[in-house]
Amino acid sequence: MVSLRALMRRNCLSEKYSRATAMRVVYVVGILLLLLTACSSAGSTSDGARTVASPPDVQSAGEHDDWRISVVGPNGEEAWSFTEKELVEAFAREATKQLGTPGEFTHTYSAVNNWPTVRYYVANGYSVASILSAAGLNDVAQKIAFRGHDGYEISVTREQLMAPQFYYPRAYESEEGAERVYPIIAYRWRDGTRDLSAIRDDNPCFILGQRNTFEHTNPAFVQNVSAILVSAEQSAAWSPASTFPLPGPIASGEKVKLQHPDFGLVKLHYSLDGSDPDMHSPMYNPSTYQPELNAHISITEPTVIKVVVCGFGRPDSEIATFEFFPQE
Repeated sequence: MVSLRALMRRNCLSEKYSRATAMRVVYVVGILLLLLTACSSAGSTSDGARTVASPPDVQSAGEHDDWRISVVGPNGEEAWSFTEKELVEAFAREATKQLGTPGEFTHTYSAVNNWPTVRYYVANGYSVASILSAAGLNDVAQKIAFRGHDGYEISVTREQLMAPQFYYPRAYESEEGAERVYPIIAYRWRDGTRDLSAIRDDNPCFILGQRNTFEHTNPAFVQNVSAILVSAEQSAAWSPASTFPLPGPIASGEKVKLQHPDFGLVKLHYSLDGSDPDMHSPMYNPSTYQPELNAHISITEPTVIKVVVCGFGRPDSEIATFEFFPQE
């Protein structure tokens, strides 16, 4: 039998040992935290941005020779492949100077994603038009696809690629202060900022500007670009939109929904005043992920709805016309 005194002594020793062990753990954890804090302070600025030994030279080339991008022609065979250094050498040739667009480009880009949320990018890279020219495909390219290492792929038509594009300082609000930009393969870029000094080396990224301040361009950005695929065939236009319910008599106050089989890939622009809509007209589906933002059209008087479907990779659809007559 263990005496009460012996039991109390054992408990005291156990408690003393536990306290000592706990103190050692606290001490070790404290040392580790101090070391982690020191390392973090050495590698970060006051705003959390990673620092480098010296600011990067955004005009320099040859920093990404391990990134080789393949340009595939209409016949399915590789027409050219390049590293950044080889791009610079190609741009030195007279043939790439006849486009009237800069080879290397540094600018700020505005973009809207499908939430919709405005984002800003700073980027330095090389215009896609000049790359196509260097590959000898500029005259035949009708559809251009950009494919990432992970298989993500986005296509644009020739018209969408070559159309005037802009950076909007007040994106999703107004076109005030718009500045011309070009679609590029960026080898130095950073998102979430408009500070050009924040540009950092990164994987090649396809970046383009907006044709209007409301255009959703962010889904078309492709990171880790591995291939540019060129087609000489013109793509068929997007199919027209439809409505639910169908046109015709409708209960007064009932709401009309616009529909499309590729609803998540396109934007539906509409008019109610009889005019032909275009991509500057009101957007029916501003959000892919927040359906409540896609406002249905309430019918309280005879109404003509005209709809055009716009999206990357295909020409705009034919304008569809729907007439509704409210019934009491």
